[in-house]
Amino acid sequence: MMKEGGNLKVYILASGSKGNITYLKVGNIKVFIDAGISYQKIKIKMDAYGESIDDVKALFLTHEHHDHTMGLLMLLKKGFLNDLFMTEGTYQALSDEIKSHIKNLHIIKADQAFVYENLQVTPFMISHDAKEPVGYVIKNGIKKIVHLTDTGYIDQGYHELLENADLYVLESNHNPAKLMASPRPFLLKKRILSEKGHLSNEDACWLINRFVKTHAIWIASHISEDCNSVLDIEEAIIKIFDDPTKIDIYYASQEGLPVIEL
Repeated sequence: MMKEGGNLKVYILASGSKGNITYLKVGNIKVFIDAGISYQKIKIKMDAYGESIDDVKALFLTHEHHDHTMGLLMLLKKGFLNDLFMTEGTYQALSDEIKSHIKNLHIIKADQAFVYENLQVTPFMISHDAKEPVGYVIKNGIKKIVHLTDTGYIDQGYHELLENADLYVLESNHNPAKLMASPRPFLLKKRILSEKGHLSNEDACWLINRFVKTHAIWIASHISEDCNSVLDIEEAIIKIFDDPTKIDIYYASQEGLPVIEL
């Protein structure tokens, strides 16, 4: 039986189309989710938190896109990351150079939970234009977090798994009207709005309102810099939530976010 872990701390080092990386600290367990900024930026951000990049020995990868893997090769070359967890599709989509530096690969599958140290981790399928992307439900015996970005929708079959978490790192990517009015190419707009794209503010708010029964923290993530704003997200919350007071919301960006402790 999994033992209860220590306090769970969540650090958003970066979030958005320019790079994504989350750092989880549960007692002595230290894990990255994705590595989408340069090694040097990761180190600078970790140092600013008073944390050592040397202590992070595991990484959970959501998918292979550059804004989630930019710093992975250098982390591996520096000798960090003893354990890497990813799907077979994600692994096959990585470059041969990255593959050649992976020491201890753990192939995971959606809907098959695994244990890393004192963490119970359940990968689940998401819908994105990647090879085999997943989100993660992570529990330490006391608290539950959901890490869910880069998806166009969430299958209803996962709603029970995702509800009643203590914290959600869930994307609120765009305001559809702003996206359509933007100078972006039409095919890019179509991709973002598709089931293989990203969640709009309304989509994200509908899901959070569905998942949260009493109270939770929501870190709104992967926010478009030119097709969204904090005001747009807050307007969607007021429009869709049955009770906006049931969440404490934080807005992630490339600048990161103050540490959140559960």
